Amino acid sequence: MIGLVIVSHSYWLAQGVLELARQMGGDEMPMATAGGLDLPDHPIGTDAALILAAIESVYSDDGVIVLMDMGSAILSTETALDMLPEEQRGRVVLSPAPLVEGAITAAVQIRLGQPLEAIVAEMRKALAPKQAQLGDTPPAAEEASASAQAADGQRLCLKVPNALGLHARPAARLVQTVGRFKASVTLRNLTTNSQPVNAASLNNVATLGARFGHELEFTATGEQAAEVLQAIQVLAAQNFGDPVDEAPVVAPAPRAEPERGATAGVLRGLAASSGIAIGQARRLQRPRLTITPQPVEDIEAEVARFYRSVELARADIAVNQRLTAQKTSAHDAMIFEAHALLLQDESLLQPTEEAIRQKQQDAPTAWKAAVDDMVARYRSLDDPLLSARAADVEDVGLRVLGHLLGVDLDLTLSGPGILIAEDLSPSETARLDTSLVQGICTVAGSPTSHSAILARALGIPAVVGMGNALNQLDADALLIVDGTQGEVYVQPSEEVLARYRAQLEQEQQRRADALKRSQQRAQTQDGYRVEVFANIGSVNEVQRAVEQGAEGIGLLRTEFLFLDRLDAPTEDEQYEAFCAIGEALAGRPMVIRTLDVGGDKPLAYVDQPGEANPFLGQRAIRLSLAQPDLFKTQLRAVLRASLRYPLLLMFPMIAIVDEFKQAVTLLEACRAELNIHAPRFPVGMMVEVPSAAIDATSFAPHVDFFSIGTNDLTQYVFAAERGNANVAYLANDNHPVILRLIREVVRAAQQHNKWVGVCGELAGDLNAVEALVGMGVRELSMSASRIPAVKEAVFALSYTQAQQAADRL
Repeated sequence: MIGLVIVSHSYWLAQGVLELARQMGGDEMPMATAGGLDLPDHPIGTDAALILAAIESVYSDDGVIVLMDMGSAILSTETALDMLPEEQRGRVVLSPAPLVEGAITAAVQIRLGQPLEAIVAEMRKALAPKQAQLGDTPPAAEEASASAQAADGQRLCLKVPNALGLHARPAARLVQTVGRFKASVTLRNLTTNSQPVNAASLNNVATLGARFGHELEFTATGEQAAEVLQAIQVLAAQNFGDPVDEAPVVAPAPRAEPERGATAGVLRGLAASSGIAIGQARRLQRPRLTITPQPVEDIEAEVARFYRSVELARADIAVNQRLTAQKTSAHDAMIFEAHALLLQDESLLQPTEEAIRQKQQDAPTAWKAAVDDMVARYRSLDDPLLSARAADVEDVGLRVLGHLLGVDLDLTLSGPGILIAEDLSPSETARLDTSLVQGICTVAGSPTSHSAILARALGIPAVVGMGNALNQLDADALLIVDGTQGEVYVQPSEEVLARYRAQLEQEQQRRADALKRSQQRAQTQDGYRVEVFANIGSVNEVQRAVEQGAEGIGLLRTEFLFLDRLDAPTEDEQYEAFCAIGEALAGRPMVIRTLDVGGDKPLAYVDQPGEANPFLGQRAIRLSLAQPDLFKTQLRAVLRASLRYPLLLMFPMIAIVDEFKQAVTLLEACRAELNIHAPRFPVGMMVEVPSAAIDATSFAPHVDFFSIGTNDLTQYVFAAERGNANVAYLANDNHPVILRLIREVVRAAQQHNKWVGVCGELAGDLNAVEALVGMGVRELSMSASRIPAVKEAVFALSYTQAQQAADRL
């Protein structure tokens, strides 16, 4: 008989669902639960080992159906499935049906003796009776009724204020805003007389071709129709989140394509990223993705395989976003928020699932067809900025396809030089090794693409849209890339080479002058001193930070030092890492943050409890205090390094004074164990939890300094996980609320003669420098690439005027 397993974060919920299902299926039916954690009182959580045991207890060759509630329950069940013998996995189905209705449906069908595939199909219809009774409209019908909805409901008309139109990022913010309300919203482009589309679909919004000045009509129905239109109006007044002074990127007119097969002379394309690069041609070695249609025997398993690949691609996108934010800025990294939304868009997901179910297509074939159709829609737009978004859909499509086919999509180059490729996706550009890639040349592409935007942010000269002549280049041919003029010289003459080398030397000299100025101590025109430091996670980052003008390290992320380890680093290993960084800093100070793991930063060697909401659970200092042996090992390494190098120590995520006191007590215990009598180094805390900011006056007497982590502080103040694209519109660390909290921390610190630094993304935001300096922030710590620009901003300030600006907040 087919078995049934109920998986839930809650032990009691799983037992209750089992009880209901048992009434329908009878006592003889094999059923099991895996709810909560295997601890006294069954705390909330999920456990792959428990799930595996439950599956094994009801397994037979007839099959097993597993129902899960949400989130980590799904991930833990997938992990359990991977631990089963290979011959059993194919007979275990993970059903996306609703927990209660699905369990009852399954129990009835199992009792009737229906085959596994028929039961799973019936479970997918489990919500139909409730939908019918409540008058709920299935998603497909909602899409079909968009035109009908547009004829009814409340309306809002406005003109697109963005210079670049509703491109990916403002479109993503609109979709996120609509998703916050209990309302259905359609959108029409009145200027182009388009059909109404669902405003909750990123693809539908982005392919409207809404340019600057176009008139849009929003129609809303539902419980919060008025509220959602008001929110859209506010968003439009804020330029849909785009900088007010953002200028459109104008693509140069296409130039005559050079003669095919040319190996010398000049190739012309479109200028995408300014600058000059000289080097050998290096062809991009990209893995091939070959789709061979396969018969689908188990439809549910194929659907599950598809959605699992979507989740893996979503994790890739999160990594790309973090990498880009570290290399450039959070604004540039927002490109990947739009990518994450694409993986939620029903206009891609629904046709894929329908093709698997109705046409029995394999997942790679079905997904590629849906992606190709959407790409064609984007490319049909006559706006070059919007049509360039086709590359984003292709990028996301390839990510999912790579996971479906089991192909590693990482790129390889034969050596340093000029990267030659058919085109580059945003994901590929974000992961480029800038020590190898001196310039970029592509056959296709657009200067308005997200890849071009990232190339500019990374400072890599690029020429795109060069045509097939680029494919005729000899391997290792010497190239000059003029990213400003959109020209590439192939095997240049000595005269041309000398001319461009001179220009490159001049450009490098300009950069050197800017870097030389960044080596000066930062202070305002009227003498107010502001330390400008760098955030790093390894010794390899120190040299670049110093070269960019870092006066020290304001945040050493110690959890990044041994990120790939399966076992915990020893005291000696951590001591040696701190010393290596101290040596590279050559007398400059470093602020060491103790281990900050949990939430979005797990470590393999740290035993972390399963939690329903890890961002609000045992993370950072809470985890360190709960695992004193691990904590004291790190503290002893810090104490030993302090004998050789100037350092400061800070504890992350302090919420109450007692946590700080406990941490200091352990530090002093370690000092006594090591018999260290050297002068004590400053010990401070990060302000990331709202309670610490609000009650800063209680902390100030006990700390030597405050360092404000605006990324987490913003996340906790607005109750919005920063990695969640659905609430990304709240991730504004330059919001007046955050600035007021910073001001309160500074005032509390000044009353006790303590100083305040900022080490979150806000520290490198040029729009925030004046306010932070005016409030009295004494240290700004940021990604190394932002240091020269921030120092220039500080040099240009008057502290008196900055104070006046801060007082107006």
